[in-house]
Amino acid sequence: MTSSQRVAVVTGSSSGNGYETSLTLARNGFLTYATMRSLNKGENIKSLAQKEKLPLKTVQLDVTDGIAVKNAIQSITAEANRIDVLVNNAGYAVVGAFEDCCMEEIKAQYETNRRPSFP
Repeated sequence: MTSSQRVAVVTGSSSGNGYETSLTLARNGFLTYATMRSLNKGENIKSLAQKEKLPLKTVQLDVTDGIAVKNAIQSITAEANRIDVLVNNAGYAVVGAFEDCCMEEIKAQYETNRRPSFP
């Protein structure tokens, strides 16, 4: 990393918009931290980043866990000294009639889709 290289953090990077956003930022010179709940789902983005020699690192981050959020951000800022761009992308949708959803599904969706508070 150079002192002028911008640093980006993208939540929900294992697939979809987060995956593509992380790759786009890295391909445009950002040191990109692609975060995801399960690092096992990050093998595709990791291998592509290695193949293209992109400045991209994967980091485990469950946005529903405040301690995990704090630890991930502290780890990233300790390594990169700053965060210039944050893309809060993590989220999902429960499909179907609201009254057919159980409280656990509703709560899990809410906890994932609310925006985490970063220290």
